[in-house]
Amino acid sequence: MHSHELLIIAIGLAMDAFAVSVSAGITTRRSLVQTGLMAALVFGGFQGGMAILGWYAGSAVSSFLAGYGPLIAFLILAGIGIKMIYEGRQEGTGESPIETTSALLMMGVATSIDALFAGMGIALLGEPVLIPAIAIGAVTAILSLGGVFAGRGVGHIIGDYAEVAGGVILVGIGLKILFL
Repeated sequence: MHSHELLIIAIGLAMDAFAVSVSAGITTRRSLVQTGLMAALVFGGFQGGMAILGWYAGSAVSSFLAGYGPLIAFLILAGIGIKMIYEGRQEGTGESPIETTSALLMMGVATSIDALFAGMGIALLGEPVLIPAIAIGAVTAILSLGGVFAGRGVGHIIGDYAEVAGGVILVGIGLKILFL
């Protein structure tokens, strides 16, 4: 696999994590740096790790997840997004659900299912996985960190509707995964 091909694959795989990170930047009440680093660590780690897991799993698991992976990702993202929309419409809500550790980990899984399949594809090509997994994880981490900061800028523009907008983004990402 050529380096430019690997970079294109890594960027493509990172787009869902980037969009979720924008949502995190819109809704976070924590330090922007803390949120950005957590998003980078979780999303980058899951993307790289799932590529390795997919490489080891091979085609045996592929047939099962090919049918259920998009549904699982949709349910996780839509559930968190709907909760954000609901809480964003309430007065004086507490912590955004995107800021909880469990929600962040679930979104890490949901946004990295495609990396699992990429790892399977790398295995089917007979290629080693370590360098692609590191590249996928690193690109995802960088884009996730940038997404949080980009989301903060959008959050200032939309003000009180930031959490609702973040929830709508998550539901939209879930629908994209489910139907595309």
